[in-house]
Amino acid sequence: MRHDRPSDTATLVARSIVLAAKDQKLRKLVAEGEAETLRRMVGEGGGWFGLTIRHAWVRRPFFTIMNFMVPGIVAHYLARKRQIEQAVREGLAGGATRVVILGAGFDALAWRLHGEFPEVEFLELDHPATQRVKRRALGEAANFSYGQVDLAARSLAEVPELAAALRTVFVAEGLTMYLREERVAALLRDLASIAGPAGRVIFTFMEEDDAGSIGFRGQNPLVAGWLKLRSEPFLWGIRRDRLPGFLASCGLGDVEVMDEVRLRDQILSPRGLGEIRLARGECVCLCSPIAK
Repeated sequence: MRHDRPSDTATLVARSIVLAAKDQKLRKLVAEGEAETLRRMVGEGGGWFGLTIRHAWVRRPFFTIMNFMVPGIVAHYLARKRQIEQAVREGLAGGATRVVILGAGFDALAWRLHGEFPEVEFLELDHPATQRVKRRALGEAANFSYGQVDLAARSLAEVPELAAALRTVFVAEGLTMYLREERVAALLRDLASIAGPAGRVIFTFMEEDDAGSIGFRGQNPLVAGWLKLRSEPFLWGIRRDRLPGFLASCGLGDVEVMDEVRLRDQILSPRGLGEIRLARGECVCLCSPIAK
């Protein structure tokens, strides 16, 4: 993954959500203020993105191409974000006093929530290229800040912003698939230790298929090439039956996995969108540190 510029994947996800807010159906999956915050970060500018924002006749081919590359991918981005936000809010309702977003990219969750929960500390940890863009667009606040860390190499125990012992909700969305398994395990061990006995860990992971491959089911072969070209290849995934044991070895239990079926039931159907296709292959995992 390159560190001299914002992630291309993060930029694509942010732009997809901005455009989804203009779609009659997908807009139901966009949170209040989310698209506006993302537009402040990624801008509009010229080129294809500016044209796509302004004209519906260009947006239709965009969504067609996205679905051709990975069927149901834009709806998946949105459904996983709504599930993660729901889990974070549950953690806050349970008494968490800190929310940490790892590899935040252009995610808007912490920024949207910091005003609603002024007593909670919100921290984003990411590489500086993305943070420079976010700082210019959003700034900081009394309870919202940024920290720089190379998640592929550095232990979170060394991050000064995490020194205080606070009940923490950690979020690692769209991150673990870019790390080697040993780094995923080390990261999860850090999260289990720092979150505290009443904390929560929320992350997404690619589900390894029967052939040992990781990726979205039915994705176009060009997707892997695009990711590799941008130095963002998928490196890690895990079979569902291996996950509880792997997490237990990292100090995490009370595991709940949200796949496309559960995301449809809990996120899409209540919004009247049960017929929309969701990408398959990436799941949301909710877990907690094992009491010692």
